[in-house]
Amino acid sequence: MNKRAYELNILGYAIVFVVTFFIGGIIGSLSLPEFPGRFFISGIVFGAFATGAGSVIIKYVIHR
Repeated sequence: MNKRAYELNILGYAIVFVVTFFIGGIIGSLSLPEFPGRFFISGIVFGAFATGAGSVIIKYVIHR
């Protein structure tokens, strides 16, 4: 893969992560009980699974 396509691929993942971070944060704020950091934690979880990092973590950490 050439350098330009690689940079666009990373930019695409970053945009998807940011958008799903905010969507996940809003959903977490509406559905989870009150605790500090619920927007951030639910946003990170949504963003990680939207970009595929969550499934990689599950594949290599849990299924050793």
